[in-house]
Amino acid sequence: MQAALSRLRGVSPGTLYTVALASGLVLALVWALYLSYWGGIDVRNAFDYQSAIVAAQRDAELLEVEQNDRKGLPPQLRPYEKLLDSDLTRIDAVAVSETQRAPVFHFPGTVTGYQRLDERLRALEELGRRRFRDAASSNVRTRDASNVLFALVALLFTIVQERLRRRIEENRTLVERLQRAFISRHGDLPNVGVGSVLISATQGSQIGGDLFDVFSYDGRLGAFLVADVSGKGIDAAVDTAFIKYAIRALFSERSDPGDVLTRFAAIYSHNAESDDTFVVLFLGVIDTETGAVRYASAGHEPAWVRSAGEVRILAPTGPLIGVIPDTHYESHAFTLEPGDEILISTDGLTESRDARGRLLEAAGVRAWFCEIDRDAQGTADAIVQRLRKRSRRIDDDLAILVLRYEP
Repeated sequence: MQAALSRLRGVSPGTLYTVALASGLVLALVWALYLSYWGGIDVRNAFDYQSAIVAAQRDAELLEVEQNDRKGLPPQLRPYEKLLDSDLTRIDAVAVSETQRAPVFHFPGTVTGYQRLDERLRALEELGRRRFRDAASSNVRTRDASNVLFALVALLFTIVQERLRRRIEENRTLVERLQRAFISRHGDLPNVGVGSVLISATQGSQIGGDLFDVFSYDGRLGAFLVADVSGKGIDAAVDTAFIKYAIRALFSERSDPGDVLTRFAAIYSHNAESDDTFVVLFLGVIDTETGAVRYASAGHEPAWVRSAGEVRILAPTGPLIGVIPDTHYESHAFTLEPGDEILISTDGLTESRDARGRLLEAAGVRAWFCEIDRDAQGTADAIVQRLRKRSRRIDDDLAILVLRYEP
């Protein structure tokens, strides 16, 4: 100790000040990095907690409908039970107190059990909202403190700012990839060329309320859909994910699009978080060997079929989903010949405006479709190119799906 004190006495005050300043800068940098890098963890965990509760509410509703309304057998109920069980496990994984833990639910459920589960999940939903608000407020405070520290450590501010910019860019790219891979990604169908475009009106994100999906469910038949959920952003994106997987699940039991749409409308009415929400949806099934198509359309924008150089409109077969309860949807049929194409889009196309405020409308889309002669993806891309040239800016979510029969 005496030796250390002797060395300190021999050091000039300027050197001590420099060392103290350097130490302060290092500590400030470490603290600022901690706040900027880890400050959002509580917000993320709170969001994950809310997401798990919403998923549990939806899956509990599906399971109850399958068990009590449709009288499903144990093998049919097992997939829904696994989904609900995984949701409850996710809730426990991110709960921070005993009051936030998931309720105990025994399979198979009873009427009383479902009622208790619903009441408890509603209570947890409110706890989740408070937790998210508190986490967001705390994150704001830590972010403000971080900004003050960055201002004080001006020499290191540029480095930290660049790190934050890269992190934000990585997160934005991740969101875009999740949107394409998780919500709207079409599969391949034999003898059918598929083209698609998805554009979000949410600035800097691919999250939105428009959806397309194409998938094969028995090797020969392929299903395709385009949907538009009321609203924008994350809330609408949650509904699009529900639509996608609910429709896929229903196709495991039904093959007629009208039946599937009727059943989905009933399920959606039980799961809609607000009476004001609705879904516009076009659902079709194509026989990839014969070109035979059956479709049902819930209040959807006109779809178009090009055959032998002429374009005709496929009109809706029923109202919007979520507007009229207990609606039955009919299926209509037609057959594609080699080279025929189907074009389906959400209202971001027909309701787009030019510089003078004029709508494109269905007639304008029909004219474009008549003039474009490319493969499926080329047709979708050409429509978007014309739209950008005409409208300069796309202010609404937009999904376009093109199917070309190519046996």
